[in-house]
Amino acid sequence: MEKTLYCIRHGYALHNKLFFEIGPRTYSEYRDTPLLEKGFNQAKTLNKTWKELKDIQLVIVSPCQRTLDTATFIFQNINVPTVAKDFLIEYPLGGNEICNKRKDITDLKYMYPYIQFEDFPNKLIWSNERETKIELNNRIEHLLDWIGTRRETRIAIVSHSSFIGQMKDGIIGDENHELKHCHPYKIKAKYSHEKKFISMKETKETEEMKLYN
Repeated sequence: MEKTLYCIRHGYALHNKLFFEIGPRTYSEYRDTPLLEKGFNQAKTLNKTWKELKDIQLVIVSPCQRTLDTATFIFQNINVPTVAKDFLIEYPLGGNEICNKRKDITDLKYMYPYIQFEDFPNKLIWSNERETKIELNNRIEHLLDWIGTRRETRIAIVSHSSFIGQMKDGIIGDENHELKHCHPYKIKAKYSHEKKFISMKETKETEEMKLYN
């Protein structure tokens, strides 16, 4: 069995801008950073230009404000179920990088009533210790196995640069070599008959072929 996954990094957000002004302390001084106007516009542009948008059967999204808003504006006026999952939050969980620390679920359900928040603790479990890459890989494995339990075969994943980079390339990038915002990186994932993840490969299509008229 094969599934098509579209990995989308959130739009341009506050910490992306502030990193170039005050450096890495941006990540520890601003919690759950929001999209900026540029980021909202990137999401709206993808909504208008992505030819495969209406083929998406399921959206899985990180429950951070910048990813939830990105998914909202990419898939506006598209009748597709959207499920939030903690295992999609940006690396690292824990430590002092609170830009990745989501709001409480009671608040998120009020802000995003059209998004499904399944099996969530109200408050994000946040250790004083910084997450390791092994723990990140375990989260990615959890995502891929969970996708195998779903009946949908064309799935959008709205997440973050380091999470997506590690998932598709085994590389955690930096602010100078980063994934594009609001670009659907297309991956073909293979599953066994037992719905277990086997392997995946990015589809290297011409970037404009499926995006623009």
